[in-house]
Amino acid sequence: MKIRITVIIICIVLMLMVTSVIDSFNHNETDIPKKADVIIMLGGGDKGRMEKAAELYHEGYADYVIITPESEDIYPQSTEFAVELGIPEGAIIEEYEATSTYTNAVESFKLMDEHGFDSALVVTSDYHLKRSKLIYDRVGDGQYDLKYIAALGAGGEKWNERSYADRIWFSEFYKLWGYRLGLYNFIDVPEEETDL
Repeated sequence: MKIRITVIIICIVLMLMVTSVIDSFNHNETDIPKKADVIIMLGGGDKGRMEKAAELYHEGYADYVIITPESEDIYPQSTEFAVELGIPEGAIIEEYEATSTYTNAVESFKLMDEHGFDSALVVTSDYHLKRSKLIYDRVGDGQYDLKYIAALGAGGEKWNERSYADRIWFSEFYKLWGYRLGLYNFIDVPEEETDL
């Protein structure tokens, strides 16, 4: 009887993993943008993210843009680049503390609360969209109206059209599973928020 139960459990786990592998190829399922209080641009060094945030700003989807984290050292996630793309400095809210997607969410929600924002368009690279959604939805716990918008790479490339697509897929696959299994939640929690 124990062997039968073990086999059934192994089969279920394998089915879930195969389903997840197939599903993980669909990273770039973007929401349709709608008017929001703020656009949240997740840093990561990809120019396409800020370009998409600027495009949404100029199309009137929000009056403010949070850059998380803002970095003068990483040009594509700097206020300077945002201003060059036509976002006025007064519309930019800079966040400096985030070190991971989890802390992006924590810090973004702190800023949203400080400014009285209830809704946001979360902009990130197409390959990073699924994991960002999982994390933001968990951290936000349904308190905010969020839409997730995919930014493409240079020249409009989708993640699977890039020369390093296999590395993108593998990296996102194991990180996504880490978050699904709760392995990153305690790793990424800033020290002041741990119960240790």
